[in-house]
Amino acid sequence: MRIFKGRNLETTSTIIKLRDSKRVRIITENDAGKIKEKDFSDKCDLASKDGVKVLRDYLKDMTDMTASQRSAQIRSVDIGLPIPFLKGNTILVDTPGIGGSGEVTKKLMDYLPNAVSFIFVINVGSAGGMQNDRLPEILKSIVLLQMDNEMPCFDPQDVIFITNKWDTIESNAEGSDENSSDDDDVTKTWEALKATIKQNWPTVREENIYKMNLKDVSPEKSNASSTEFVKFQAALKSTATKAEHIRVLQHLRFLKDLMTNISKGLHARLELGQKSEKDQQELVEAHQKKINMLTDECAQRNDLLRRKTKRTIAETAQACYDYMLTPAGKERVLNPPGSTSILKIEWQPNVFTEKVQKRVAMYVSEYLQSKDVLQKFGKLKEEVASFYQKVSSDLSEIETGWIQRKASKKLTLSTDDPEISTASVVGIVLATSPLWLPLLATGVGLTIAASPIIFPVIKFLGRDKRKQKLIDEEYNRCLSSVKDSIRSELESNQGNVIYKLVDKVTDDLLLRRIQYLQKMINQLMKSREEIISNVDTITDLANKIQIIKESATETLDLFTKEMKAAETGVY
Repeated sequence: MRIFKGRNLETTSTIIKLRDSKRVRIITENDAGKIKEKDFSDKCDLASKDGVKVLRDYLKDMTDMTASQRSAQIRSVDIGLPIPFLKGNTILVDTPGIGGSGEVTKKLMDYLPNAVSFIFVINVGSAGGMQNDRLPEILKSIVLLQMDNEMPCFDPQDVIFITNKWDTIESNAEGSDENSSDDDDVTKTWEALKATIKQNWPTVREENIYKMNLKDVSPEKSNASSTEFVKFQAALKSTATKAEHIRVLQHLRFLKDLMTNISKGLHARLELGQKSEKDQQELVEAHQKKINMLTDECAQRNDLLRRKTKRTIAETAQACYDYMLTPAGKERVLNPPGSTSILKIEWQPNVFTEKVQKRVAMYVSEYLQSKDVLQKFGKLKEEVASFYQKVSSDLSEIETGWIQRKASKKLTLSTDDPEISTASVVGIVLATSPLWLPLLATGVGLTIAASPIIFPVIKFLGRDKRKQKLIDEEYNRCLSSVKDSIRSELESNQGNVIYKLVDKVTDDLLLRRIQYLQKMINQLMKSREEIISNVDTITDLANKIQIIKESATETLDLFTKEMKAAETGVY
């Protein structure tokens, strides 16, 4: 049953949700939040063409912006149909593609926080299918969302790519020369497309890249596309199950960390009776001095890391420009390895300017993905993480001073500490580091305005001199803007992500913990007598919290082992 008609141009302006339902019903929500539900169960028989047409016509009016102005005001369409594949509260969400109109892209970005995985459907008949300028925006949004603890169930490795319309490659190959075959064209396109996908989405699993003609998929047909679709269904089901497991793990970790922090506060109160007022006052003064120092250090480090990032961006752009300015650099840019010498290309002025621009953009993209550039930005992220762990360790030491007796052995910080573990938000961001790499490749999207070709200036020159003059002028024109373009692109992508990470660490995570310690110390000073007089009640509460913490820890460990065992057999 086909309820939507595929088109080559951008037509969908609405978020479409598909879920399993015994009744056929459609719920629409407009941009103002008004919800309307319509039941089609008694109005259309999905087993008949006429019944499907009734549903299709209604959905066309709600979702196709080329057929109806009304669809522009509809935020989402929730479709309930008998879809056995979607049993178990799994919902498929079809969003407008990124890279289209501004409003369409915004609707996609607004829905990102709810995603547990993505399915990219690529039309291989459209210039190879992959639009390299579209994914960096999604990648950047994912990294920023995960820094805010959004998308906790999303694993970049589980993203699925469906490459569609391979029959168009075969059809186009019919007019190619006799020495090539349809299989050659399909194989070359397939290998090139897989390489491009891996470059743009570094964590993708190759088994999650599918090759099919969706129009050929049918339970009644036995063909390669139907076989691939069955594999896709299995992968999608596994991803949904894994996401549900991760959600449970997140809740258990939250409970364990909550109990750990409450336990710290209670033990600080219980230990208060073991300290004299003089000891307490001395501890307050020493810790207040250190808290003030750490607060200032956070502000100073924020400023330092921001300036370092700006300097790294400027130096990266300058180094690229300086090399391109040299004769060797110019030769490398204009005549990259494996390409036809630019002087041997057939004389066409417009083609020459386009070739120069493309080769400049290609070199900039390669440069921004080079090992040296990646290491520069990698060091910045490592410096942020190192500072986070250092200050977290200092704060844990302050906590230890309140929850342990002087005579007791000093606690050793472990990676299980919720404040310094790799499960923290900083750990999550560092774990997604491969997603940062394509953000450095934005040079491929550098656009340089086309310059008019002034033929009177060059028409009296010989052919080779005309070529060289045109190449030199266009190359110099590209050089005049390439440094600013690189700097602007890096600021927008890597820069904004690193600035966000720096602010998250210094102005949020660490500052909140400092404020918590400050509040705890103030409470202990203000309520000393009351706390000591209620030591029995506090002890009883601490014991109960400890039981809950141990139970949460045991359940978390058991569930983690079971999940790993399941993944070993499924993924």
